[in-house]
Amino acid sequence: MSNILITGASGFIGQHLTRKLIDANHTVRTVNKDDCELYFFRSDEVDFRKTDISDRESVSGLMDGIDTVYHMAAIARNDLSKSWDDYTAVNIQGTINLLEEAKSAGVSRFVFISTVEAAGFGDGVNPRTETDPPNPVNNYGKSKLLAEQHVLSGKWPMECTVLRLPMIYGPGTFLIVPKLFGMVRKGIYPLIGSGKTKMEFCYVDNAISGIILAGEKKEAAGELFYISDERSYTIKEVVSNIAASMNKKVIFIYIPLFIASLLGLCWEIAARIFPFPPVISKYSRKPFFSRETVDWTTKNVNIVSTEKIRDKLGYYPDVNIREGTRKTAEWLNLNLFQKPNHA
Repeated sequence: MSNILITGASGFIGQHLTRKLIDANHTVRTVNKDDCELYFFRSDEVDFRKTDISDRESVSGLMDGIDTVYHMAAIARNDLSKSWDDYTAVNIQGTINLLEEAKSAGVSRFVFISTVEAAGFGDGVNPRTETDPPNPVNNYGKSKLLAEQHVLSGKWPMECTVLRLPMIYGPGTFLIVPKLFGMVRKGIYPLIGSGKTKMEFCYVDNAISGIILAGEKKEAAGELFYISDERSYTIKEVVSNIAASMNKKVIFIYIPLFIASLLGLCWEIAARIFPFPPVISKYSRKPFFSRETVDWTTKNVNIVSTEKIRDKLGYYPDVNIREGTRKTAEWLNLNLFQKPNHA
């Protein structure tokens, strides 16, 4: 068994990874900057360290005795309330600080959890692959791409791997996914265009399987991989499975593209005049609806290929969308939807 360090362990994906590694009898040390509610492991099951990864002195000694690092702590979304300096301090310099400490501590493997946003949008026809030139469109994606480049620079003595994750869902999820389930729960869902646009919708246990393979397989050293579900799904297929998971019938309202684009423009204007919820998200500070929303929901620009990780590491996503949405709906119903005043 190994001694493992997980940064961002109190986050959605981090909690599932921590639980899986504890159950596999690994010794787990977790790193968090802030106290967060834990759903899937107890603080007394791990060696908990409260650390600011953007501070080099703060991470000194953090990896003593550690074999493998899973690094996922980050400003983990495109948040317009954050400056580029904020992203640089946490996502880029924080990663460099951890790499330098891993080198000093003699860590064997460093796995960096990145995002599809580091690649930017695809061409709308072909799934993105690891060899496609990246073109991130926001500060989150740009900062994660620069961090990826440091991880895979080849100057570190430990084996380094980068994983790009798409939208991940499952028990414990917050932000976008509960809103999606909540909309479907109401029985009506607006679809822009035909609803046949494809997207990635990856169940958390599948993502965790890929992450652990990257931490254990020697073939992962020095490589970049995409992780996703068994295949890409159409938006209509995702919504239909969510509805079935909650025993709901959903009525699709088809919105023509030109009307959706006009609505997106109007919403963007409203967001400038009323820059607060519910017009904008309190987390990202972006409009809840925009012409960008219309663009990515009507073009196949967010699909990826998992051929490389399947071939090199033997990755196979065991949980299908029917089972994944069912487990997610059960958790949301117990932990979120039954709370008073929840929409």
